[in-house]
Formats: sequence, structure tokens, C-alpha cells
Amino acid sequence: MVNIVFLYTRLQPSVITLIKELVKQNSNVTVFYWDKNAHMIHDPPEIDNVKFFKKSNYNNRTLYQDVIRLVPHVLYVSGWMDRTYLSICKKLRKNFKTPIVVGSDTQWRGGSQWFNVIVSPLLHKKCFSHIQIAGIWQYEYARRLGFSKNQILMHNLSADVSLFSKINIKIKAYNYPKRFIYIGRLIPIKGLKSLISAWGKIENKNKWKLTLVGDGPEKEELLGQDDIEIVDFLTQEQLCVHLQNAGCFIFPSLWEPWAVVLHEAASAGLPILASNVCGAVPYFLINNYNGIIFQSGDIEQIKRAIEQIVNTTESNLLEMSQNSRKLSQRITPEIVAKTLLSVLKK
Repeated sequence: MVNIVFLYTRLQPSVITLIKELVKQNSNVTVFYWDKNAHMIHDPPEIDNVKFFKKSNYNNRTLYQDVIRLVPHVLYVSGWMDRTYLSICKKLRKNFKTPIVVGSDTQWRGGSQWFNVIVSPLLHKKCFSHIQIAGIWQYEYARRLGFSKNQILMHNLSADVSLFSKINIKIKAYNYPKRFIYIGRLIPIKGLKSLISAWGKIENKNKWKLTLVGDGPEKEELLGQDDIEIVDFLTQEQLCVHLQNAGCFIFPSLWEPWAVVLHEAASAGLPILASNVCGAVPYFLINNYNGIIFQSGDIEQIKRAIEQIVNTTESNLLEMSQNSRKLSQRITPEIVAKTLLSVLKK
């Protein structure tokens, strides 16, 4: 059995998906996670060969002692903003030569990131042996941090492909659902005001509706429109029901490092409309193949993209649905798990 220890900040569904896959790959998994963080799982599920521990129950010394006691074959860190995690990684790497992988979904943007580039030889390179990134748009940053090509692993995030692939595309041929669906937080960076403005400018929606799944400070502003429904955050299983009853996924973010939800929509077999800043777009959306890419924040482009779907025949929408599902196989939980395990020497 392989012992894997995770030091996580945000415990999200994609993390649980990866952990379950690692167990299938004959691994024992121990997870230490931030338990006072919003917008994350606070009650992890029970999984065989997996133990979850709240970070708030530890200090620097006791957490390090517990990690050492576990004798990990590989240590995975979700980010480098936690100083306790960094301290543990540095000691473990120096004293035991344990492979330590840091995950990153951060795209290169310059600006303040130059500071990390400058301090990387004294920080990142002393803490981590590898960096596992979400996709191609994260590669440039990883290289600037000083990681060599063979120290950069691709990919680190996956939707639960097997779950979302259970959604039946064929049944939609009998009565294609005329519903756009957005899934995510209701906050300014998600570009929802641009979406709502574009939606309001469309004169003939051909009976299509819009569902927003999520919660956040913009919720009250978005309420009260007849053809827009707002649903609170859902479990993955509940989400599948809504995706089964949707005809197109729309994601108008003004900035988005990755977006696992785009992968979920592709696995569910939905045509996709998304802004050009989403890190997952190069993998799960090809213009005029399974959807449309629009300029983030461009209300007119969003309007035209919606109108194109509204005026598309059902047969073409079904073809786009099948194409989305094909693209969803580019990344799977198995691929992510095998990539992480590849750092181990036989």
C-alpha cells in the first residue's frame, strides 16, 4: 500500500473525487484540512482507507509529528499560502527526501507574482520536489518558479466523470430541455451582471429559461425576474438532476484560474458557453464544436452566443452534447491519480 498525506486548504468535491480514485489505486490516504474556511466541505464523507483531520486541532509541532508518524511515500500540498504547511514540507524534504508535490491552478499574470518568482529558490524549491498543475495555462507560471519540465505534472483537477456521465443525453432527443444553467458563486468576478444584461437584451428567447445554481452577495440583485431561477448550492448528486434537465451550460466569469464545473458540464454532455479567461476552456470547449467561447465581460458577445443556442436545431444541440462528452475524457480522476503516483520510484 502507498501512504499518501494531503495538506489541504480547501476541501472541495474534486478533492474527494481524487482521494476516492487513489484508494482504488491501492493507497492509504490521510488528509489534514482547513476546517474554518468558507465555501468548502466541512463534513468529509466516510471512505475506506481514508482519514480526515481538522487542522485547527494542531499546532506546527504536533502536525509535523503526525505527518512524520504516518511515514508518507508522497506528500501533496494544495497551496503555498499556509506557513505551517511550508515548514513541514521544508523539514520533510530536507530530512527524509520525501517526494512533495504542490498543486496549482494559478495562471501567470505577472504583477505581484514576480515576488514568488524571485523568492522561489529560497522557498518553493526547498519545499517541493514537483508541481502538479491544472492545465496548459498554468505551465508558464510553474516554469518561472524554477520547476524543470520533468518536475511539472499535468493535471491536478478532475470532475467526477463517472458520476456526471450517467446523465442521459439520448432521452433529451424526445423533448430537449430549453434551459441554460450556471453553477458557481454569485459574486462579481463570475460575470453574472454581464450575463443578466445580455439575457435581458434578447427579445425572442424561444421559451428558454435561465437557472443560476449557487449563493453569494449578488443573490438579492438577481432575484425577481420571471425567466430566471436561482437555486442554492447542491450536492453532486442533486446537481446531476438539474444538469439532466438543462440544455446548455453557461459560464461568464471575468477571471477563472481553472473551473472544474466546466469539466462537470462537459461530462454531463451539455453544450457550453464560456468566457475566454477560464483555464479549463482549452480542454473542454472548442468553438462551434461543442459550444461558443466569448470575450469575458462583453455583453454583446454573450448575447449573440445565447441567441445562437436558442436558434440552433435540437439535432445540432444533441450533436454538441455528444461532442462535450468526448472532450470530457481528456482528463479523468484516474489520469490525475496516476499522475500524482508517478513521482514514486519503483
